Amino acid sequence: MKTVSKTTSMTAPFFIDNTMEYIAPIISAIGVIITAWFAYNQKTKDRMTDLKIERMRTEEARKGKVRSDNTGTIYGVLWEVLHELHADRVYILQPHPLSNNMFLSISMEVKRSGVVGMKPYIRNMEIGNVAVFASELANRDWLQYRNISEEVKDKRARAILSMNGSVSALIRRLSDDRYDWIGSVFAEFQQPVATDLIYCKKVLGEAADKIQYILPEYGAE
Repeated sequence: MKTVSKTTSMTAPFFIDNTMEYIAPIISAIGVIITAWFAYNQKTKDRMTDLKIERMRTEEARKGKVRSDNTGTIYGVLWEVLHELHADRVYILQPHPLSNNMFLSISMEVKRSGVVGMKPYIRNMEIGNVAVFASELANRDWLQYRNISEEVKDKRARAILSMNGSVSALIRRLSDDRYDWIGSVFAEFQQPVATDLIYCKKVLGEAADKIQYILPEYGAE
C-alpha cells in the first residue's frame, strides 16, 4: 500500500505540469481566434454601416433632385396660369403641418412686373386667426371672389388681400391621395376678372391636376 501511494504521489504533479503545458497554448489560441472573430465582426458591421450611410446619401440626393425638378415644374405651371388668365399674381397657399393644420404659408408665387408679392405677408399665419377663410379653402373645390372687399367673409383675410391690391380672385383647392387639402392655387387680379369663368375653371383645374401630386409639403421644397 505504501509503494502504490508513493507512485501516485510522484506521478500526479508530473501529469498536472504536462497538462498545463498544453492548456496554455490552447487558451492562447482560443484568445487569438476570439479576438480575430470580434475584429472581423466589427469590420463587417462597419462596412454595413458605411453601406447604409452611402445608400441614405444616395437616396437623399435622389429625393433632392426630384424635389428640385418638381419645384421647377410647379413654377412653370404657375407662370402658365398667370399668362393664360391675365392675372396679376398666382401663388400656392399651403396649410402646415399636414398632419395637424396649424399655419398657412405661401410657398411659391409668380407675379407681373411691378406687382407686390403676397408671400412675405402670409408666412406661418395661425389658421385660428383666419378660421372662416381657411374653412372655405379646405372644404370648397372652387372659390370665386368678384369683389374681395365685399365677398370675403373673414375680416383678417379680407384686410390682407385688400391692402395688397387684390380686387378679385379665383381659387382652386389641391388634394392628394393622403390628405383632402394640401393647399390652394390663387389667381389674383387688381381689377375685376375679365377672362371667361368657364375657361378660368378649366385652366385652374388643369393646373391643379399637374401640381397636387408633386407638391412638396411646406418646408420641404
